[in-house]
Amino acid sequence: MRRSPFYVIVCLACSWLAGCAPLLITTGAVAGYAVSKDSVTVDLDQSWDRVWEISLRETKRLGQIKREDPKNGRIDARIQKTDVVLTLQKLTPQTVRVVIHARKYLLPHVETAQRLGVAIANQAG
Repeated sequence: MRRSPFYVIVCLACSWLAGCAPLLITTGAVAGYAVSKDSVTVDLDQSWDRVWEISLRETKRLGQIKREDPKNGRIDARIQKTDVVLTLQKLTPQTVRVVIHARKYLLPHVETAQRLGVAIANQAG
């Protein structure tokens, strides 16, 4: 089935109006990207150590690290008055899932999670 450009534009506009920023990633390292109401999930085809290094570096670049736990794959941080919790999960030997939760004043703040998720995905590519 062939999709018209109008259909694609309407889908992107609807997702933008619904609060989801449309994201087009063209790197080979990103296996998946998902946005929910309170988190962002990025699946990367990289080793655990590389994803940890990238995640830590990008989190430090965007904000301040409160706690890091490489053994359990967890980073607690504060980015622009938003509390962020980043967790890594090993899916396969070469695929790691990064889940980012961001809360500002106890409410979900997915924009901050998206900013960090995109930064990590871009550096992994």
